Order: sequence, then structure tokens, then C-alpha cells
Amino acid sequence: VKRKASESISSYALATIFGLIAVSNETLRKEAFADKDISMEQYDELQALGKTEEEKAETVDKIPDDNPEAVQERIRKLANANVAEAMVKLIEGGSDTTIEAVVIGLNRMATESSVRGLMIQQGVLSVCIKLESDKINATAQVMKDKKNKITQQAHQCVARLLITTNPAILTTSQRMGAIRPLMQLVRDNTASDLQHFEALLAITNLASTGHDAKDKIVSEKGIPTLSYAMFSDHELVRTAGTEAMCNLIPHPAMMKYLSDAENLRLWLAFAASYEENFECARAALGCLAMSTDVQDVAEILVGLKTFRESALSLLESGKLELMHRVLVMIQNLMLQGDKCIKEVEAAGILAFCHAYVQSYHDGSKLRNLEFDPEQKGLMSVTIALAKDICKK
Repeated sequence: VKRKASESISSYALATIFGLIAVSNETLRKEAFADKDISMEQYDELQALGKTEEEKAETVDKIPDDNPEAVQERIRKLANANVAEAMVKLIEGGSDTTIEAVVIGLNRMATESSVRGLMIQQGVLSVCIKLESDKINATAQVMKDKKNKITQQAHQCVARLLITTNPAILTTSQRMGAIRPLMQLVRDNTASDLQHFEALLAITNLASTGHDAKDKIVSEKGIPTLSYAMFSDHELVRTAGTEAMCNLIPHPAMMKYLSDAENLRLWLAFAASYEENFECARAALGCLAMSTDVQDVAEILVGLKTFRESALSLLESGKLELMHRVLVMIQNLMLQGDKCIKEVEAAGILAFCHAYVQSYHDGSKLRNLEFDPEQKGLMSVTIALAKDICKK
């Protein structure tokens, strides 16, 4: 049943109002410059050039105080008043313009992590998963890019809802259904780095739930898509892509991917680049630590020309999180046969472990280090790992 024109206008007005309540003035200004050749900051600088100091002061005074805490509080009130559920109902039979306003508003609400569970309960996740571009009630005047913008916003909303939500509380259809739009968002070359980043975080979260989610990610061409994200120009996207790939272990397709020497060489290079991007290196090294309990992967890894130098460099980095992961990797390698053991010895890793244990085995030097309790606990773990390696 088609809605009356007055109902359509009312729906659009309500969706727009709710969307404006859920955003700050500064964010609105940034969104206005999103597709422009000039940023908001550059525009403000140009405007300031033609103003006196008094005029600049007056401009600052006129800007209303709308801090992030105020926006978060408004969003919480919207969620508690079941506004998200009401906005979901506006989508059914709504015009393309109304749907766009609804999705933008829901996406803005999803920035507040404390209401994401409530939004999912109110049907936001399910409706955003189902909202594909070919299902939008687009009129002849609606351009393809507008339809794409609506689905892009819907996919981002899915991502935001699933970044921090425990996947165990979702239904199977929600967990499995969310993967396709998330993968589409990662592949979308018109999406922003933020949208790619959020989608990758959500995929990482879902991949941790078990084999079914890993299967679905792989079936959606997840390995080539996530691998491509690992080479993003943005450090956070690169790290998130690496972490998402890590969570696919031990899926057979992921282990097959790591059994390729060229792929493994790239992962080792990522791990060794800890001075450039520590978080990405930590994720890559975690992947190597988890995958080296498979003999094929272990033997290919130790056969790389860069293995000896990279492994020893990581051990000598002094960074406990990296040392922990390297020592787990070495522990696995020592169980994978003579070839791996010989390479570990040739790299000087056993000598390092013996020296490390000898220096800190009794805990006296550890007590003198200015480490917080967490670091001391992690160092004790690395010492225990090194002792175990020395016994093999």
C-alpha cells in the first residue's frame, strides 16, 4: 500500500529530526564538506583571512556549545525512548528520500556504543542487513550514486553495531547475514577509511565466533578482500585487515593461503616492521604464532631467507608483546621436526633463549625493572616460554 504524500513528508521530517538530534554541529559541518575539494578546516582558515580579530572572536562566540558528551546523552535518550524502533518502521513503504534520512539517523545513533545492544533489539541490525540497493524503492529521478549512498550508510550501521556487540547474543541469521554487507563495504572503493576500518573490526569480531562464521567470510571472497585491505595507505585499516585475517585461523582456506611462501614472506615482513606500525606487526606475528603448529606452514616459514634475521630482531626488540608471540612461534617450530629445529638453532634463537633465561630465571633482576604489574606478568610468561624452548 502506497503512503499518502502527507504521510511521506511527515515520515521524512521525523527521520530528519531524529537524525539531527543524534549528531553534533561540528560533525554536520564536516559531513557537508565530505565530497568537496576543500576541508572544513581549510574553509575556516580562508574565511578567517578576511576578518579582524574582533570579528573572529564574535564568530567563536556564536558557535553553540555542542560537545560529544551532550550528543551521547541525546542518543541514549533516543534509544531509551524506542526511537530506533520507530525509525525502522518508517522504512517500510517509505520513499527513497525517507529511507536515506532514516539510515543516516540510525548510523549516527550507532556511534554511541552503549545503545548498540538496544538498537539491535529494536530491529536496526536486521533491517540494515536486508537493505540492499536493488530493494530500495527508487524513483526514476534517483541516481545510482544515491542508492549506493543509502546502502553504504546501512552497511556502515551494521559495522558499527557489531564492533563491540558480543556475537553470541545474535541470532544465526543476524551473524551470518551481516557478513555479506560488511564484505561489500570493505570492497567499496568509494567508502572512506573510517568505513573500511569499522567494517574490518566488525568482521574480526564475527570471525571469532566459530567455524560457521569463518566459512561464510571465506565464501564471500574474504581472504582476497581482507588481504587487499592489509595494504591500505591508512595504518588503522591495515592493522584491522591483518587482525581480521588472523581470526580466520585455523580455517583450511586460510592455512592453504599461508602455505604459499610468497604470502608467508609478506606476513613475516609485516611482523618485522614493528617500528613503523607496532599494532599491525603484533597482529601479523600473532598469526604466525597460531599457524606454525601446522608442519607445512612451519617448514615454509623457516625456509624463507628473511626468517633468521627477522625472528632474532623481534626477540631482541625488547617489546614484550612481540617477544611473547615470537617465543610461542619458536615453541611451535621446535615441535615440527629436524628442519625447523636446525633453522632455529642457526638463527641464534636458542642461544638468545639460554641467555635470556640465565639473566632473569630467578626473578631478582625482574624485581628491579620499572615495569607495571601487567608488564612484569608478561615478562614472567616470556621467561617461562624461553625455559621450555631450552629444554627441547
